[in-house]
Amino acid sequence: MADVENMLPATNEGGDGHIDDGEEAESKEIMLMKQRVAEMEKEAKKLRELQAAAEEANNAAGGQDAAMETEEDKTIADSRSIYVGNVDYSATPEEIQGHFQACGTINRVTILCDKFTGHPKGSVLFCPLGLL
Repeated sequence: MADVENMLPATNEGGDGHIDDGEEAESKEIMLMKQRVAEMEKEAKKLRELQAAAEEANNAAGGQDAAMETEEDKTIADSRSIYVGNVDYSATPEEIQGHFQACGTINRVTILCDKFTGHPKGSVLFCPLGLL
């Protein structure tokens, strides 16, 4: 009979123990997580509403034509940009602009980055002012 009593799980006869404190701490943590999720959902809803309002305002103001112009401008600027490969990964736009300053005034310097990591690819596009 003594062997059977030793095999039974221990009960917490003395009142509050670690099991109850752990469960209480977990339930508090879960409640905090639920509150954070609810706050994030409210914020996401507000952002969606603001985005929809901005799109409506843009469409009402003839934003379709303006978007076409900027897209055309980007295409024209890209077609007149100069590609430079084998650029040091730590190079800054200011350093590149300074290096090519002897070729003329530089309007824009774009360091190409990997879209997944955000790290530079080691190549640059720059647009001299005379080519715009």
